[in-house]
Amino acid sequence: MKPNLKPPAWINSLIDSFAPSWLAEEIQGDLYELFVKDILTDNIQSARRRYVVNGLGFLFKNFFWKRSPSQKTATMFSTHFKMARRSLAAQKGNALINILGLVTGIAATLIILTVVRFERSFDAAHSNVDDIYRVVRVSGNDMSEFRTGISYPVPVAMKAEIPALKNMAAMEYFGGANLDILNASGTTAKRFREESGCVLVEPSFFTLFDYGHGGIAWLAGNPDKALVEPFSVVLTKSAAKKYFGDENPIGQSIRFQKQHDAKVTGVIEDFPANTDFPFTVLVSYSTLTKLAGNGINEWVGVSDSHQVFIQLAPGITKEAMEAQIAKVHAAHTPKELHESRHYLLQALRDVHYDPRFGNFSGRTITRETILALQLVALFLLLTGSINYVNLSTAQSTLRAKEIGLRKVMGSNRKTLVFQFLTETFVIVLTADILALALSEALLPLLQPILNLKLNRLNFTDPGILFISLGIVVGVTLVSGFYPAWTISRFHPVRALKNSFATERLGGMSLRKVLVVFQFTLTQILVVGTFIVVSQMRFFQNVDMGFTREAIITARVPDRSAEGLKLLEDQLRAQAFVSDVSFSYTLPSGVNRNRSYSDIGPPESKEMKDYTVYEYVSIDPSYLGLYNIKLLSGRNLTLADSMQNILLNRNLSKTLNLGTPEEAVGKQLKMNGHLVTVVGIVDNYYSNSLKEGFDNIVMVAEPKSFSTVSIKLRAGEHANLPEAVQAIEQLWKKNFPDHVLSYQFFDENIKAFYAQENKYAQLFQLFSLVFLLIGCLGLYGLITFVVNRKGKEVAIRKVLGANVSQILLMFSREYVQLVALSFILAVPVAYYVVNNWLSNFAYHIPLSWWHFATPGLVVLLIALLIVSTKSARTANANPVDKLKYE
Repeated sequence: MKPNLKPPAWINSLIDSFAPSWLAEEIQGDLYELFVKDILTDNIQSARRRYVVNGLGFLFKNFFWKRSPSQKTATMFSTHFKMARRSLAAQKGNALINILGLVTGIAATLIILTVVRFERSFDAAHSNVDDIYRVVRVSGNDMSEFRTGISYPVPVAMKAEIPALKNMAAMEYFGGANLDILNASGTTAKRFREESGCVLVEPSFFTLFDYGHGGIAWLAGNPDKALVEPFSVVLTKSAAKKYFGDENPIGQSIRFQKQHDAKVTGVIEDFPANTDFPFTVLVSYSTLTKLAGNGINEWVGVSDSHQVFIQLAPGITKEAMEAQIAKVHAAHTPKELHESRHYLLQALRDVHYDPRFGNFSGRTITRETILALQLVALFLLLTGSINYVNLSTAQSTLRAKEIGLRKVMGSNRKTLVFQFLTETFVIVLTADILALALSEALLPLLQPILNLKLNRLNFTDPGILFISLGIVVGVTLVSGFYPAWTISRFHPVRALKNSFATERLGGMSLRKVLVVFQFTLTQILVVGTFIVVSQMRFFQNVDMGFTREAIITARVPDRSAEGLKLLEDQLRAQAFVSDVSFSYTLPSGVNRNRSYSDIGPPESKEMKDYTVYEYVSIDPSYLGLYNIKLLSGRNLTLADSMQNILLNRNLSKTLNLGTPEEAVGKQLKMNGHLVTVVGIVDNYYSNSLKEGFDNIVMVAEPKSFSTVSIKLRAGEHANLPEAVQAIEQLWKKNFPDHVLSYQFFDENIKAFYAQENKYAQLFQLFSLVFLLIGCLGLYGLITFVVNRKGKEVAIRKVLGANVSQILLMFSREYVQLVALSFILAVPVAYYVVNNWLSNFAYHIPLSWWHFATPGLVVLLIALLIVSTKSARTANANPVDKLKYE
């Protein structure tokens, strides 16, 4: 019997099954050659065994042959990344400029988007956020007065008469308070003065506002009973720690305003940073009946700090609920009141974004501002991408031979595009990682400016990481595709000969367009920022109609005539005190008392006959201390009481009293009584410059004095720390049970524009970022141009050109581009800033120099960069460039 000289067929079947068709025959051929050699040197059985071993070994070594395309893809990726690394290493300068531009742009973008995400997250986590509304008050026949206050009986009537209400929470925010921590014997152990965070709330507050995730965590106390009884208090965790340390706060006593004792019945987790309910001390709403007395049934009187939030039942629309509230209000009030006062609903999602009504946190941001920030972020990414496009297309001729060789060796256009996109991806990914780290390092420094309170790092925030990944993909495609497509289309023969110049590509004209676009964006922001800063300076320097420097203000705890007189005499005896005045409120500022009433002609009978005014009770020193100008008549004395009054010019004009001189001596009807005008004072800004002049009535009512104003003397005694220390000592002497809480009057006024100032600083920062990115791109382009035209410059110098002519040659084109960008930027900037300024009743007039000044600055910076880089080439010895030709 003949021996079987064929290899095992089942091995060939395995190779046919697992190896690629284009490789199986070659594998089997190699194995058969080894099989024949084994037969010649050994016996057939040994040869067949070795054939099996070699075949199986080959298959195990190269397992999953069917997946070879993915292996091929992995190899291709590895090759592309290796080539990208080598290419970037060979062009370190360009790579560094691109990375710096992208790092700057992406880091600023991440910071902006962190701000936007924080602002948009305010009170968005509540389970029923889309069904929760705040009841607001809009008054006047023209619906021009926007308020948040709701009369005390309104929520009670709504609960009783509107069955469609699913839930309601009324609250009275009294902000600051004197808090005394009592020990077991009832004596004061600690004293605190809180400037904010104190509120009266209904128990339903915690079911209406649950902050998601099961609601605010209760650390101690019963959520259902803690705020039921009057004078019950729930503290946040940080407040409890502040007042009681490590002691158990439950059952402890707190005395409010030196008068009312309350018992701690619960402790909750601190409210999140992204809420417009920044409460720390929550008192039971039922306490209001004990504090307000008969005012709890007052339908006409209203306090803006008393607010109501409701949740609509399914199927009930906002408009239907407003109609039902109007019906309830009309059933309990006179016709003239409910026809001029309208209770409307404001969605909870709008509370943080509507400055007309404000909120408990005292900070709002308009949706237009958020949109502006998002556009800035988008444009920052675009400017960084533009830098990459410009430099990549500008450098394309330096890689012409490389592209030609790749095409000759078989690379197709798709492969080349992928190669250059890989290079872009490496740069963008590197920049993104560095930008993420940079933004993380900068955010703690910027949080005071941005008014942020972030609880976790960007590296651990899934939202930011997702945005960061999106930026990598987006910027890679936007900035990398055009250069990759342009470079990959080079003809191999012309590329190898290097017989074309950049100008013959479509890229040169595109680079001009992109440079213009980039600097147009930069100049829009720079011009806008310049005008915003000018408006902020206008706020700080405008004559508001009173003196605001070197004045300390504080609330006085003792309103008795004897106590105020004693404090005044002691203060006036101090060398550093120039003047002292007591009043109900301050001329202006965020932190001041506000009270409004009605005044009209003596014959006034109906509501339409009256004009709303702001009540200001003053002593005789008030006008002199604040330097408020008396236009006619006389100042008030303490003997005038409520019979004689002062009006400001605006109210006198509104009441048609004639000139300031003619108004003196006329009678008016105020609070149902006739009063006589004894003087007219000049207008002053009692509110921010966003609003116009208010109507003001000044009276001399000592029992309402609640604020002391202390004017410090300038000159040799103007040692501020010593003055404040001396005032604190006098305060302790006169009011040993009260903590002095003072404020400088000018700081109080600056608080009007705190939000605008923060965003002005923010836009200044981003203007610098835009300039930096633009300048990096310009530096990269001029570097390339200078290097490419080195021999041309040398020849020009040999032929007689001087340095200034060469500098002009380099700078002419860029000056034209920057000038064109300025022309395009001006109308856009004018439209934007003019709309922004229209939000203010008083603002700077726009002049040509508001636009020309920042435009000239940008042009000079661009010229400086171009000139600095090109000056070295212009001053170089032409022999060094020509001797090797």
